[in-house]
Amino acid sequence: MSKSEKLTSVFQDADRIHFDNQSRLIFFSDIHRGDNTWADEFAQNHAIYAYALQHYLKAGFTYIEVGDGDELMKNRKSQHIHTAHAGIFNTLREFYAQGRFYYLHGNHDIQYRQQDYSIRNLQYTFNPYRGELEPLFPEIKIHEGLVLVHRESGGTIFVTHGHQGEYFNDRFWKISRLLLRYLWRPLQLLGIQNPCRVSSNAERRKDIELQLLSWIKENRQPLLCGHTHCAHLPRTNQLPYFNTGSCVQPRLITGIEIDRGAIMLVRWRVKPGANGGLFVQREIISGPEKLTEYFQNDGQYGNNPQRLTAYPKIPPQPVTIEEGVFS
Repeated sequence: MSKSEKLTSVFQDADRIHFDNQSRLIFFSDIHRGDNTWADEFAQNHAIYAYALQHYLKAGFTYIEVGDGDELMKNRKSQHIHTAHAGIFNTLREFYAQGRFYYLHGNHDIQYRQQDYSIRNLQYTFNPYRGELEPLFPEIKIHEGLVLVHRESGGTIFVTHGHQGEYFNDRFWKISRLLLRYLWRPLQLLGIQNPCRVSSNAERRKDIELQLLSWIKENRQPLLCGHTHCAHLPRTNQLPYFNTGSCVQPRLITGIEIDRGAIMLVRWRVKPGANGGLFVQREIISGPEKLTEYFQNDGQYGNNPQRLTAYPKIPPQPVTIEEGVFS
């Protein structure tokens, strides 16, 4: 099955989730939560991500994780990840308890699509201080895709990780797991990085993006994904391809917000303060754009939709919304 066919299949089978002009949604992907060793690429951004999650929890956002949340390719047990980042999972548990958490799997946590595996590893977690199991995400449903339906306009956004149909990231993921777990993880512990991953290989990333754009154009369907680690918010006259970026860039994370009818690309990072301290700052790096503008073109978008960069060429307009002491 080709990438286009697989995306279409996921789209057709996806649950429909309704939202409106009062809804607040945050999308992060490619967090790659690990075991807090040198092979855990997320560890450097643990505090930034934890602070951002607390902000969105208090502000009433619904959190949609767009794949590769847990790094299961390199780690044998989810419990090691839960223990390493216990505070973050406590926050995610609060989102879930309030009905504001959707978990989509990607290629690095593809095991979660197996119901028995997700039941064993996500419904409960072991509390080492109490020496007993406690609920984490009881009866959670793991999604491969979601279709967000805008109540006011009827427009839809297809949300999925973006790895579908690829040989080693989808069809033969067990081979990728073997290589990552027993070859690249030991090398990574020595400081050597994997040069073959999508985010490190410009040609592979470009090829994947062009396939995603082709699917969007053919199906006249806005798509929000991750996978490439390359954040993108299109202009309203371009193909509606949205990418969250990742949470493993050095000392910063990126995500996409839909906030009361507007969509924007945001960055959270550590910055120095005037008093010599450090603080976490949220910045809007592209947008906001009116969401309904992406639903009104009937699939007829700009003449040069294939020109993608790590960030759009719109001049950044940093806007500090939330600051907190980094400690």
